[in-house]
Amino acid sequence: SRLVVLYSSPWDRPCLSMCCTLATCCCCSLSVILGALVAFVALIPSGDSSPKCFPNADVERVLPLAPTSYPEEFQGILWMDQGGIYGHSDLPLGAPDLALSFGDTGYSKWDPITRTMSVDVAGPAWTWMNSGLGYVFYKLMNKAGFFYLFELNLDATVIQVYPSLNLGQLGKFSLPAWIMSFTMEKVVHPKGACPPTGSTSKKDIVKCATWDRVSKGFFSPLVGSYGVLHYYVWKIVDGQGNKLQPYYDAYMQFADQSCAPSSTLRGLVGITDASCSTCSTAFHGVREKATAASAPATKSSEL
Repeated sequence: SRLVVLYSSPWDRPCLSMCCTLATCCCCSLSVILGALVAFVALIPSGDSSPKCFPNADVERVLPLAPTSYPEEFQGILWMDQGGIYGHSDLPLGAPDLALSFGDTGYSKWDPITRTMSVDVAGPAWTWMNSGLGYVFYKLMNKAGFFYLFELNLDATVIQVYPSLNLGQLGKFSLPAWIMSFTMEKVVHPKGACPPTGSTSKKDIVKCATWDRVSKGFFSPLVGSYGVLHYYVWKIVDGQGNKLQPYYDAYMQFADQSCAPSSTLRGLVGITDASCSTCSTAFHGVREKATAASAPATKSSEL
């Protein structure tokens, strides 16, 4: 998935990149670039949802759980461990989102014919970090009408994930998998390996993951294994709202640590929820009106 306050990072140093003209060289830092992005985002009108913060410990009560009639693969709450906090990840950085569910039935419902459903990343079933980057990307995604289309294969072992845009009167479009493929491939747990112990390495912990999230693109075959990236997805809450350990506690520790409220950025992007000024919290989007008609119930037209 994916797009990824101002915070200190290994790249945010003087002379991150040299911008040279005839006889003058200037140093551009990541903070300057991000500042320009924030200024641009501040000019974008709000979408059809507004952010609402909640305590991380309430995630299983706040995110809408999928109806029991949905396939098991869409039950409960999933944690996208892009940054490799708990298990191994090939990604150098993660996006500022945390967990998701498939219970936002006001936006999209499971279609057993096409075996698809959609999740609005700016809606109530998608959780964002309470941080400057979280505010900025939520604002961008909300304005763009960005959503993910999930397509479950017949034997329920692979979910093809399509990054998609709802462009209103212009239609809904999904990125073709041949250009960039995002899949969730079910992990088969070795007998006796799960749940992992405190001494289990990150490489071995992923044997207990729910899904192997695989990314590859059109040019991936040209660079071999370097063109295929993996990170792992964990089910932290089951379909009945029960916590799944030790994955739930690992998620909670990371979610709490990711909280870094920024009143400046919050104001710039128009987030007014006062509860976002405290930790340990995250946020999701709350819609003022139903949008079921605006969401694709079946597979979108691909670009």
